[in-house]
Amino acid sequence: MGFSFNRTKREYLRILQGFSRSPWTPVIRNVLQPPGMAGGHHVSTKYEVRVERVPVEIKNHGFDSFERLKEDLAAWLITETACELVFDDEPDRIRYAMVEGSLDLDELIERGKGTITFICPDPYKYGPEKVAEFPSDGVTLNYAGTVETGPIFELEVLQPITFALIQNHLDQYQMIGRPVDVDTPPFVAEQLILHSTMATTNGWTAGSQVDNGSVEGSMISNGSRFLVQSFGNESEAKWHGPALKTSLSEPLQDFRVEALIENLNGKEEVGKVEIYLLDINNEIIGRITLKDAWQTFRRNRGEAKAGGANGHYLLDQHYEGAWNDFKGMLRLERVGNQWLSYIAKIRPDGTHHARETRRFNDTANRYMDRVAQIQVHISKFGGFKHGQMAIDDLKVWKINHPGDFDIPYIAYPGDKITFNHKQNEDEILINGEDRTALKAFGAEYFQLLPGANQLIVEPSDSFQTSTKYRERFR
Repeated sequence: MGFSFNRTKREYLRILQGFSRSPWTPVIRNVLQPPGMAGGHHVSTKYEVRVERVPVEIKNHGFDSFERLKEDLAAWLITETACELVFDDEPDRIRYAMVEGSLDLDELIERGKGTITFICPDPYKYGPEKVAEFPSDGVTLNYAGTVETGPIFELEVLQPITFALIQNHLDQYQMIGRPVDVDTPPFVAEQLILHSTMATTNGWTAGSQVDNGSVEGSMISNGSRFLVQSFGNESEAKWHGPALKTSLSEPLQDFRVEALIENLNGKEEVGKVEIYLLDINNEIIGRITLKDAWQTFRRNRGEAKAGGANGHYLLDQHYEGAWNDFKGMLRLERVGNQWLSYIAKIRPDGTHHARETRRFNDTANRYMDRVAQIQVHISKFGGFKHGQMAIDDLKVWKINHPGDFDIPYIAYPGDKITFNHKQNEDEILINGEDRTALKAFGAEYFQLLPGANQLIVEPSDSFQTSTKYRERFR
């Protein structure tokens, strides 16, 4: 018998007879013993770090010497974080362990025996991830673990909602937003007035001007994204590339602009992707940019600006490596005289990371012109190589202002709400973005308990719901 660690195995190692594991996590009871009282009062319980001492034999197969095998063993087992430890005779139970101490081998001719000590800072064992679909607004989920666990609830929105709630049989609940009464119609706080999937350049015209560069070359759609067909004249030492613009159905005072873009920057490559806000006279009133301007170094940098050439920078920053190979979102918005920029990479599962939000309060009201057009621009510098750049999606919202008693919609069909109740994570996401600020007072990150868990979601007929969880064992 052997084991896998950090999802890999070594065939030169086997576990010796006599290996046994503790049947439960070490338990420490804190008992208060008042003078003169027989026994005491149980005050609290603490679960200690789990320790697994594994007697092993290793034999040299395929190494130049036994010492090289030891080096391979050390490279495999010594990690800075706890990794998955799975024993061959218990393949459906995972421990999270790290090596402690040394391995003193009793060596004899290219083989040795000794004991490896693993410690598990998280003392519990885990089963494989399970997924349960809700057949309707309610479900009874039978949890076979012996220790409560934190689930992840995913609610795919089927109709516009002002709140989302999930509750268990103990009346513990998680909730965002607020319900409306029959006398109060929901308020549309964010009105989507433009959504381009970049499937065609129809409705787009040649761009006019850009900051620190020139509009040259041509941009096309491949049916799902905007790409550069030609960057134009590469003989001059300046930023240059194509730009396209499109008009909004109405000029906007308060708005949000979001673009999904790609900038896969290589070490020898430069390039930038930009979203511009233009007024009715084609003057720049704001922009947001992700660029790599370094010839021999990979460093994507974010810029966000209110106003034109002499405007105010909300963001002009790089974080070493954080935005390299960028696939994610650029956002620029204004409500009143408050500007906000947001840049985030997006993982394949839709969650945002490497996030940066900046705000600017335009107290002098210098950058208050209405947005009438959106311009997209992709460029490179001179004749330098460029990385893969594209624009995949563009949305523009008109932001309306509610009255004192108006309750806004918080999600629409196609949106995905995530309630992450996993231990030490506790997050609420809408479309992968943190929306914990919407959490209702009294709501909590409740757990699945051993046995039957009765769960319901509200409002009725508004979600396709599922949950992911891993059973935990002492």
